[in-house]
Amino acid sequence: VFVISSETRFVKKGSDLLLDVDTTAIQKGFVFTWKCNSDVVVVFLDGSEPSVKGKYQGRASFFKQNFSVVISNVQHEDSGNYIATATGDKEKNVADYRVIVQVSPVKLTVNSSDTQYCNFTATCKVVDSKVGGIYQCDNQTCRALSKPDVKDSLLTVYVQEGSVVCNHRNNVSWTDDTHCKTFCLRTASHLG
Repeated sequence: VFVISSETRFVKKGSDLLLDVDTTAIQKGFVFTWKCNSDVVVVFLDGSEPSVKGKYQGRASFFKQNFSVVISNVQHEDSGNYIATATGDKEKNVADYRVIVQVSPVKLTVNSSDTQYCNFTATCKVVDSKVGGIYQCDNQTCRALSKPDVKDSLLTVYVQEGSVVCNHRNNVSWTDDTHCKTFCLRTASHLG
């Protein structure tokens, strides 16, 4: 029985990603496939030319001699599980990578809704995607009204020393956007 273990790769945005396999597990007369999550990256039938699929066309290069693939100019949305399979009489996973790409910048917008009670709404969006979250805040805390759907990263909004901060981070990098603005009209004399 051939067992592979998953390997985690941390990758800088814009760099090239090389994924290779243990070629000893691959036999003649097979169908070879690289996938990222459920998306097919490349299919190779022994004796024919490799076929790069979908969003990977023009970005993925497959090497027949060792079954490796290079994905050029990786972006945050390229994060995911990459699995190589060789199919003959049976299907075998011959490589398994968990790829995490550095986070993209964020844009924070703040809308004051009630300055008397120090309430406001903050929206934090990831710049190069449709991912974002809406948060209800006061002068001390923020809570998510809509939970952001981020893959392999964390998007948070919080209040720190009178500023509102949107932070996007993962194991590779972090980025934030900060707004320094008075959201509360109350003064010490009003707090009583």
